[in-house]
Amino acid sequence: MNILQYIKNKKYKNAEMVKYWRKSDQVEAKVMMGKDGNYVMKMNGEKYLFPSYPRGILLFGSLSPLKHWIKNKIFNDTWAELEKGVSENWVNHQKTDVLDELYALYEKGKYDVLPYEHLNPAVKEIWRAMTVVEKKTGSDKVRKLKEMMCFILNEDDGYRNRFSWMIKFFPRFWKPTIKHFDYALSMLVHGEIVGDMKAKQVLFRRVLMYFLEDKGIRYCFDLLLKEMNWNKLRLTKADKYYFRAKWFKVDYPNYKY
Repeated sequence: MNILQYIKNKKYKNAEMVKYWRKSDQVEAKVMMGKDGNYVMKMNGEKYLFPSYPRGILLFGSLSPLKHWIKNKIFNDTWAELEKGVSENWVNHQKTDVLDELYALYEKGKYDVLPYEHLNPAVKEIWRAMTVVEKKTGSDKVRKLKEMMCFILNEDDGYRNRFSWMIKFFPRFWKPTIKHFDYALSMLVHGEIVGDMKAKQVLFRRVLMYFLEDKGIRYCFDLLLKEMNWNKLRLTKADKYYFRAKWFKVDYPNYKY
């Protein structure tokens, strides 16, 4: 280990993190309104406010079947098609029939969706940027994808934090390209600790990059990459504080686990 890595390891070895789980599997928390209009939770004895308000009734209610269908209909089914030789009409089938099926499922729980002003700040930026792309392209598909994606990312901090973690691998001073996005996706495997999650990230990357071969999807995604203020999506100190308690290498590659 070189001296620079030794210094980095010393810095991150005892990084601050949520601590209530060391003594109990629960903690008393107060739901509050954050400075950006989003819901946050003040947990007893913790240094930072929890950056959102994950509602358990949704995680195991209306959000659960939507995530399950996305995993099966988009990712697992596409992986199976790629393995046996995907048909020319597969992407169009996914963009029309499957997207409509998923949106119909989303609409069943639409009354649970928080209004824009109460979304997590990172999710607000995703909503804003995708709204710009939606208007530029006039695509109703972008609108549907925006609503479902922001619903999931706002309620599930595991997905949101992984997405924000990827951004450390984007360029600091210019807009990322699809090549940068692909590289960041490849780094998720190194961030995961559990073997099953590593396999899921391999699948996730392969399927997303396959969809980005479609000219229409690629055009919309290029617009999104250029429109998004990626600094607004980076992990905050509070995000890292709570994320470090989960099975993920939050400080990789600065800290060698």
